[in-house]
Amino acid sequence: MGADFFLAHHIFVSNQQHKLYLTYNGGPVFDLSQTPILITKDAQSSAPAPPATTAPEPPKPEPVEPDPTDAAGFARRGAGFAARNELAPAIADLSKAISLAPTVADYPYQRGLIYLRHKQPFLAMADFDQTLKLKPDDIPALIARATLRLIGRETAQAVQDLDAADKASAKQDDVHIQIGALYERANMPAQAINQFSLWIDAHDEDARLPQALSDRCWLRALTGVDLDKALKDCDRALRTSPKTAFMFNSRGLVHLRLGDLDKAIADYTSALALNPKLGWSLYGRGLAKQRKGLAADGDADIAAALAINPKLADEAKRRGVT
Repeated sequence: MGADFFLAHHIFVSNQQHKLYLTYNGGPVFDLSQTPILITKDAQSSAPAPPATTAPEPPKPEPVEPDPTDAAGFARRGAGFAARNELAPAIADLSKAISLAPTVADYPYQRGLIYLRHKQPFLAMADFDQTLKLKPDDIPALIARATLRLIGRETAQAVQDLDAADKASAKQDDVHIQIGALYERANMPAQAINQFSLWIDAHDEDARLPQALSDRCWLRALTGVDLDKALKDCDRALRTSPKTAFMFNSRGLVHLRLGDLDKAIADYTSALALNPKLGWSLYGRGLAKQRKGLAADGDADIAAALAINPKLADEAKRRGVT
């Protein structure tokens, strides 16, 4: 159940009855496009309503909630506005919470997230900086700031944040999958592989496991290390998940590295059947065909790959895929 649900309801749990109860007093919660309709027992009948014989009573005014009186109250209400995508009042409430409790690290972090949704990255960065001044090991703020720094091509500073987030995290934390993806984005495959390994070891039943296995397979194939383990990762991902172009592409590179050219061509062909514009698959299949002596077909695939991404040949050469 999402956090926004708890902002809009009272929740009661009966362990004895194995039931969960919740309140709902009307008003929009999730659907922002229409006024909610409260269904009563009488309203469930399909019989038409009798004609009115008296003038309807005027509608009762909606009760007005009093304004919060402390920082926590403003923060809660701001989170509620944010959950409903009402960003301007959410920022106003979080700003009030920050002014009332300037030493609470979570309030600027929450406002920073809202600024990001408002497409104001510089204000978001200032809030993340403030959070980390108050709490230097705040993992969500470190990851959020690292993401912004990578977007701004401040790779060295982003890596510092990722290193700090990794150090502050327990080995089984879910956050390692995010850290791994950001290390990969920072072109640090060894660190990314380590983060994915930490996450995979602790999340054997997670629905995201096939994607994490495929990502680790790809990074191992790209760097040419532990190719036997990479092949196991890709095989497992393809067995346990709907097959995707990226999974076939990753395994295709493993087979290419291992010299299994027919298997590489088969995987790359499967990837391209799902995504004809996957440059790496075209390039890898072209190389495999060339190595088999099919020069013309290989050249055609490589030309098609470079038409999609002219820098792909340089990237492949840098990775030793030639």
